[in-house]
Amino acid sequence: MQMNRRTFLLGTGLAGAAGANDRIRVAVVGLRGRGRDHIEEFGRNPGSSVAAVCDIDTAQIERAVQLTENVQGRRPKTYQDIRRLLDDKEIDAVSIATCNHWHALATIWACQAGKDVYVEKPASHNLWEGRRMVEAARK
Repeated sequence: MQMNRRTFLLGTGLAGAAGANDRIRVAVVGLRGRGRDHIEEFGRNPGSSVAAVCDIDTAQIERAVQLTENVQGRRPKTYQDIRRLLDDKEIDAVSIATCNHWHALATIWACQAGKDVYVEKPASHNLWEGRRMVEAARK
């Protein structure tokens, strides 16, 4: 059975949520086109909330903060460095919408930090990267 992104995003938030106070706290990394879509989907999902946004570009951070506030009525935390975001114990999951060459490393780091991960395609550039991602997720 094939699942589209919208179904996946909606399902992930609802599957783990038991009530209004049990929302999955998601951090969106990479805040241009797809990242804004992630903010809208996770922010509107009753089982999740956008707890943080992260991008190297401060202009993108400010736009993402405004969008997040408009969508869910709350201001997210902000980060320019994904490593600082991954140190945040309040973040449950990371949604990665960065440039393609960052997908594998961001996924591995997020898994090592104990976060659940949603990553845009392509997940990796080659089999070696893909295998490292799977190894990190299994640990």
